[in-house]
Amino acid sequence: MSISTALEDHHKQLIQYFLHDGAYNQKELIDLIGALRDRYELRIKVKDEIRAFTEGLLPLINKHINQYGIEIKQVTSEEHENDVYYVCTQNFKPQFVKMDTSYTEKEAAIFEKLLELAITSDEKCVAPRDVFESILANDLKMTQKEFGETMTRFHRDKWIESGPNNTVILHARALLEMQSFITDTYRDYIYNCQICTRLLVRGLNCPNSSCDIHMHRSCAAQYFLRLSNVTNNAATRKSTYPCPVCKQEWSKDDVTSVLKVNHINDENNDSRPSTGVTHKKQRTTTTADNNDSTNNRSVRSKPRRIVNESDDDDDN
Repeated sequence: MSISTALEDHHKQLIQYFLHDGAYNQKELIDLIGALRDRYELRIKVKDEIRAFTEGLLPLINKHINQYGIEIKQVTSEEHENDVYYVCTQNFKPQFVKMDTSYTEKEAAIFEKLLELAITSDEKCVAPRDVFESILANDLKMTQKEFGETMTRFHRDKWIESGPNNTVILHARALLEMQSFITDTYRDYIYNCQICTRLLVRGLNCPNSSCDIHMHRSCAAQYFLRLSNVTNNAATRKSTYPCPVCKQEWSKDDVTSVLKVNHINDENNDSRPSTGVTHKKQRTTTTADNNDSTNNRSVRSKPRRIVNESDDDDDN
């Protein structure tokens, strides 16, 4: 049986939604694939949506959109190994790319300043008020209300997420989209993960001051679990967690924090506790703040309604 290489209507709708929304987490993507399955009577089993997307739909879609310099890529959060996103990104990068054509130049300037302040800080995070004060100092005219709405949109569109102590951090989408710019501009402030070799902004660093090994917290969780032989009680029985290069014992606080948080995320992906993050110069402890409007994640909690032009006629 021959396999069609042409795009069908459900492929085209997927492309349209990725171009519009930019990124989806796994739950959002499952909802979207489920809606497409119902509308187009696709032979995709329930609970098999992600595999069907990554192994069937995505390769064909990327084959067609790559010629336009666009690709849908999978990326994992620096913080949590179970936070996986699918991002529509450009394959060509000028020195600085405005994140989305729907953003104004002022909004793009705000994000560029946020990016700078977050990456150059010791903690790799930034308080929203510091961003606001910085853009005002640069004579960028904006009210506090406008700024708050812009930050809320950055959260919703997965450019930033909640960080420690009422701060924000860069989302996995931002790191993927802005990788070339970040690498070229902030090379003295970033690293490559020892495990996956991808760009690393926030993560764990080896406790040996003469060792320059860094790992994403999500990658460190996998590494520590391998050392524990992935058994139920191994994390409590294991007495040593050596650095993969210098072999110095890793901090037990870091090991416990990483394993606990990623295990909790695996059990409940929608309820993520705040975590402590170790950096080269300072260790900070994260606390949640539900009163800060820019510190709340906004995700698509309802399945998208798939529509086309004929739907309008049906409603009348």
